[in-house]
This record gives sequence, C-alpha cells and structure tokens, in this order.
Amino acid sequence: MKQVDLPNCTVTTKRPFGCMELWAGNEKAHRALNLAGLEGDVIALPSGSESGGDLHAVFSCSDDIARVVLADCVGHGYEAAAVARHVHKLLHKFQDVEDTAGLLAALNDEFTLSNDASAGAPLRLTTVVTGAFDGRTGEFNFAYAAHPQMLLWREREQQFMQLGEGLGGLPLGVVTGEQYFEQSVRLNAGDMILAFSDGATEIFSPRGEELRVSGLLHFADEAMQTLPRPAALHDFSDNLLQKLRAYRGGGSELADDLTLMTLRRNPEV
Repeated sequence: MKQVDLPNCTVTTKRPFGCMELWAGNEKAHRALNLAGLEGDVIALPSGSESGGDLHAVFSCSDDIARVVLADCVGHGYEAAAVARHVHKLLHKFQDVEDTAGLLAALNDEFTLSNDASAGAPLRLTTVVTGAFDGRTGEFNFAYAAHPQMLLWREREQQFMQLGEGLGGLPLGVVTGEQYFEQSVRLNAGDMILAFSDGATEIFSPRGEELRVSGLLHFADEAMQTLPRPAALHDFSDNLLQKLRAYRGGGSELADDLTLMTLRRNPEV
C-alpha cells in the first residue's frame, strides 16, 4: 500500500498485484529455492521418462508474497506431460489473480472449456494445490482442487499433521463454475509445509499394502526425527524418498509420477 497526499486529506491506494515465474517444470529434478522468508526443496521423479504429469511452479509476487503450485495430471508419460504443459500455459495466463481460491476457479473454467473443445479426446483431469506465503506476516493461504492434503510440520511440537480439513473441490476439467475455498495458517520460524502428488501415497508394498497418507505422515515424522537440527531440507527430501522406495521394495521403479515440495519459514525470522 502507498499513501497519496492531497490537500487536507490522505488517500490510500492499493498497488496492483502481479507475479513473476521463477521456475516451473514437469521434468526430473531436485532443486532448492529461496523466496521472501521461505526456503524450499523440490524432488520431481516422473515415472518411466524424463518428464511427466506432475507440474511444480514457483512465483514471486507483489508485497513479498511467494506463490507455489503443484498440479498432478491424470496418468503419466507423454500424454500426461502434454497436459502438464497446457496447465503451465494457463498458470501464466492467470498468474496475476491474487486470490488463491480464485486462481483455481479461473484455471478450472479455462481448462474445462479446453476439454470441451477437444472433441473425441479423452477427458483430462488434474488435481492442484496452490499456496501463497506472505513474507511479512508469515501467513500461508492455500486451496485445493481435489489434491491430497499437505502436511504441516510444527517445529515447536516436533510433529507433522494434515493441513486443510474440509477443503476439497473437484479436479480441474469436470465442470465450469466450480467454487473453491481457501484456508490460512501462520507459519512460525522453522515450521514446514510438505506438498506432494498422489504418487507419494499410492505406493504398494511387495505384499500389496497401500501406503496411504497415514503412512506418508509416519515416514515424514521419522525422516525429520533422525536428522540433526536445523535439518537441511535437501537431506529431509532424500531421507523421505529413500523410505518411499524401501516401502515399494528395493530399487523397483515407482509406478506413478512423484513430487515432494518442502517449504520452511526461515529460522532466522
């Protein structure tokens, strides 16, 4: 906000909201990120190829706000990668939509209309989670389009919990006019957010037992408890990935695209 001084009065005007993409991709990657008040780490592992249907994107926005997006397009391989590229283009089109739930609504309408225009093509569905972190206040606003709930690590309590009870909404591509809702949580110094695609939970052991969110929550807790403090996010991601691979069974290939996006409020705050 800035103030404009006029004779005998002061008028407060709101600066236009705008975002700039820092990086995005649906390729195999392991990279670190640094934003206003946040540090992060992303592991992306497409199944059976160098690119897949999981899209991760990071934006720097006005007023010290960082926006992150994780989209999971149904399927994997070439067709899912093509849908991920389409979602990436739509993100650019609507990147300046400030409201988190409003961004999902805009993406859904455009995505669904493009589905309708593809006569004879199979229905393309995509789940999305998006969040915006305010580096000044520590508030993290987030919304889901049928995406798995993120996990929240509370540094004070030393444990993970699920984030966003009651939020849901349809995936992108079902029907136009869908409404999405957002929630907000304040991140204290050292608190973390773990966003993931369903490739991290829909993993089966050699005995046919599915990991599910409860299993991922357990592994994430274990991964943090075994690391020295302050834990390096790169090491946390590696540790968690090793546990997921071990559950799958040795070095066997993952059956679905997998993305782990970890964000932590800077301990120095």
